Amino acid sequence: MDLHQFAALAALLVLATGCQAYDNGVGLKPALGWNTWCTLSDCHNGDNLFFDRCNEWELKAIAQAMLDNGMHDLGFEYINLDDCWAATTRDADGNIQPDPDRFPSGMKAMADWLHARGLKFGLYTSMGDTTCNPGGRPTSIPGSFGHYKEDTATFAAWGMGYIKVDWCGNKFGYDSITLHSNFSHWLNATGRPMWLELCRGYDHPLIPPYVAQVAQSWRVTGDHQDNWNNTKGVLAAFMKPTNPGVPYAWNYGDFLMTGGPGCNSNNSDHCPMSTDTEYRSEFSVWAISSSPLIVATDIRNMTAVMQQCLLNAEAIGINQDYQSPSGKLIGFWHCDSTIPLSCPVYGRQLSDRTYAAVLLNLDDSKTHNITVPFEWLGMQAGARATVHDVLEKESLGESDGSFTKRLQPHESIFIRLYPQ
Repeated sequence: MDLHQFAALAALLVLATGCQAYDNGVGLKPALGWNTWCTLSDCHNGDNLFFDRCNEWELKAIAQAMLDNGMHDLGFEYINLDDCWAATTRDADGNIQPDPDRFPSGMKAMADWLHARGLKFGLYTSMGDTTCNPGGRPTSIPGSFGHYKEDTATFAAWGMGYIKVDWCGNKFGYDSITLHSNFSHWLNATGRPMWLELCRGYDHPLIPPYVAQVAQSWRVTGDHQDNWNNTKGVLAAFMKPTNPGVPYAWNYGDFLMTGGPGCNSNNSDHCPMSTDTEYRSEFSVWAISSSPLIVATDIRNMTAVMQQCLLNAEAIGINQDYQSPSGKLIGFWHCDSTIPLSCPVYGRQLSDRTYAAVLLNLDDSKTHNITVPFEWLGMQAGARATVHDVLEKESLGESDGSFTKRLQPHESIFIRLYPQ
């Protein structure tokens, strides 16, 4: 079947299946993992010696850190490569191949090493004929266009568990529904269950429903960068997502920047471009919204805020509660602010009949008292609840009918409520 025929079939399948989630055996819960993107580099400020670089030694060190620091015990399992691993040319038979200097042992050997330790391996490709960045190589890197069947078979043979597809390179006029559907078809045809993440190719914020029928996750915005103005765009996208996050189909806010990216050096230092307050707000909204949590900073050096967030069993448990609807905006508290809609409240009922909420101050200069009326969460008017601070791991006592917290600019509080 050529791409022209597949385009017509894809359109018919989308009309026929509505908004059903895509279940190929993975994706019951949001993915938990790590990606190479910002581990050594600041990653969004131009090329440097460490931008978009990766190698098998780095992956082994990161994987061992995930095993040792407690992340794996909480469910983190994916070790994912971004646009940094492939050679500049395909082999003589047209097969995609790893950069021999960065992965001299080969991708299957790397996957086997990770699998032996209970971890899963993921990588990146692009829907076009080249990827987005050469990662320090002298020429562009081959994308998968024209090779979807062959590349997905190669990824399966290597033992991959997660594939991120970007939208760079020449797509020769084909639209995203055709190419994403075609790639998904061949990925599924391998017989190996693999998580498929869609990165761009469709409009934001009105993301089309087809994404939930061909992939386990899709980006709700463009690239998430480590600055507050950019983060606010992702927080807004999670307020009223176009598609609901459900098992096997999850809204994804892109990488967590918790703790800050690398410092353009070959060590585990962090050079944060946001404050710890902002990292806590970022993480809290990703977690309550059931976004996949893929951290792209160096987990070999777990700063205090990284430990507070990424090793928080209760927050991770809320994120992974697939038996309850994902969190989303439940209201704006009317703050005394010159900026409209600056005090959002996200919330959800959990499967154990408790409730979770994130109160957030988006104002850049003013402190506000922000309230969540319990009715917004679906509780009865005047209901009493015990309130627990998720990130601080402390009880805040009992409240009747609502809970109020005074929050500094960009500050949030992630709470769990136990009805009495």
